[in-house]
Amino acid sequence: MLIQTFLIRAVVALLLGFLIGVERQWRQRHAGIRTYSLVSLGSALFVMLSILLGEGADSARIPAQIVSGIGFIGAGVIFKGGQSVSGLNTASTIWTTAAVGALAGFGFLPHAGVGAVFALGINTVLRRTYRFFEPRSTDTERGYRICITCGADAEHHIRSVLHAMLATEGIQLHALASEDLDTPDYVLIQAKSRMLPTQTANLERIVSRIAQEKTVRAVRWETQNDDE
Repeated sequence: MLIQTFLIRAVVALLLGFLIGVERQWRQRHAGIRTYSLVSLGSALFVMLSILLGEGADSARIPAQIVSGIGFIGAGVIFKGGQSVSGLNTASTIWTTAAVGALAGFGFLPHAGVGAVFALGINTVLRRTYRFFEPRSTDTERGYRICITCGADAEHHIRSVLHAMLATEGIQLHALASEDLDTPDYVLIQAKSRMLPTQTANLERIVSRIAQEKTVRAVRWETQNDDE
């Protein structure tokens, strides 16, 4: 294999992985641009290694090891909280990105492009189809937000209590942020998560516990749209 061919295939794999990663990072998923770029590029490099080894090497062995090895990365982005599981789509996208990189490594550049387009389409176009069916299912996860207004000097303590309560109730935290309020010496803490509607009783217990803190002025939970 000429070094020019090696370079072209590596660049194509990198760019396709980058494009998939842009969409994932834009949606603030567990893995982003660097992860998908590296997965795609790494898969291409391993495949081209099998080609460079020559006819005496089993060219199918290395791609097969990629398929099994990428499972370890996928397992690392799957989280279970209570009865809900998150990260499955991220793991599946990583697995698909490895296939895109492998195609580019073997020199099937148009095929790799088709695979990347399909992966992007599933995570964008079909996402709207998922939303269409979501209201019809009682077992579908929804987004929830806990809002806490507390004294600024007790912010770290309240965040620690919140983390402990979420862990106790088996709720996976997706985002946690604080912002200053117009009222002096008070801050607003917002925690976002996804869970089944049947788990709202867990939120009630968390809110009741945090409301007992002396520095907490107000605390509530609410549903949120996927676009928030």
